[in-house]
Amino acid sequence: MEIIRQGLKYGVVGIGNTLLTLAVIRIMTRYGGCPHTYSNFTGYAVGLINSYLWNRQWTFRSNINWKSGAVRFFGVFAVCYVLQLGVLLLLNRYCPEHPPAYDFFSPLLLRFNVDPLFYNQVLSTAFYTVINFIINKFYTFKT
Repeated sequence: MEIIRQGLKYGVVGIGNTLLTLAVIRIMTRYGGCPHTYSNFTGYAVGLINSYLWNRQWTFRSNINWKSGAVRFFGVFAVCYVLQLGVLLLLNRYCPEHPPAYDFFSPLLLRFNVDPLFYNQVLSTAFYTVINFIINKFYTFKT
């Protein structure tokens, strides 16, 4: 039952962080004219701080030392971020007009004026979220 509770909490924190991260990225790219890579980095930095605080205290109720927990958490983030950014850059390079499954969701995406490059951002963010959960569950917050 503990793993289910943690999974649900991680999901809530993850959804909140994902929305926060994507909002920062969207605002910076669409309204700030910032490049995708700069916006991506800034969005993840904001989400990272929020995620560590909520997951350490609420999701996992971890009693690991703040410093060692933060070092692990930021290390895991760095690995997952590089993987996510690689996926994003590959999708943007090889699927700039028609990302995977974009056509299936296009009626909804076009209604909200979501361009294919932002859709690639959503796909790479989903990839990041899954990888990050697995490593944090079994490494970062393991007590």
